[in-house]
Amino acid sequence: MSYRQLIFLISLFFIGCDKNSLVYEEIPQEILFSCIDYSKVTDPNFDSDDLYAFWDIFVADAKCSMTSNPDYDKLNTEVNIFYEYESDALFASGQVLDYGAYAATSCDDSRVRVGIAFRYWSDINIWQKLGLMYHEFGHDVLRYGHSSNPNDIMHPSSPFASTYNGFIESKNRFFEKKFDGLRYLDCSWYEDYINVVSETDLTHLSHDCSIDHN
Repeated sequence: MSYRQLIFLISLFFIGCDKNSLVYEEIPQEILFSCIDYSKVTDPNFDSDDLYAFWDIFVADAKCSMTSNPDYDKLNTEVNIFYEYESDALFASGQVLDYGAYAATSCDDSRVRVGIAFRYWSDINIWQKLGLMYHEFGHDVLRYGHSSNPNDIMHPSSPFASTYNGFIESKNRFFEKKFDGLRYLDCSWYEDYINVVSETDLTHLSHDCSIDHN
């Protein structure tokens, strides 16, 4: 082997080592546009127990995202969002709440009443929390039924999108009414039913978001 051939082979060896040690940078993902700022709830110091902050975001988002520019804060004058708990003893025995949240006043235009399963809420990130809240407000405010697409906010089983872009894509379909299987809840019974049943008896007609254990 000639000296020139030896130098060439050594050069190839070092070039090969250099290529194997290269660090490839990920191409930054495009950040999708949203008409509102979510920085309040994404701030590390935000207290996610402030459930009404999610209502405020939904109201602002609906107003700038929907063509009718609704002001749900004025249309829904009574808003009640609360936690529901299971005891440690029940949790240890496997008797846990089988839903992430539920909407209890879907056919009452003046009221919003949403219950949140505390343990489930504590286990999901901020984008999933937004998805869960939008799901229940979808029932309670927009009277949406469930979607057939697992990627949609109105799908009956969690989890919801766990990233910013995933949430934006699903909430755009949500507000634009472009999600799979779009249908509305039938509230034709409400006026007659409310006359013969007390308010407390209406809670069994709630619409919930179940937890997907699979």
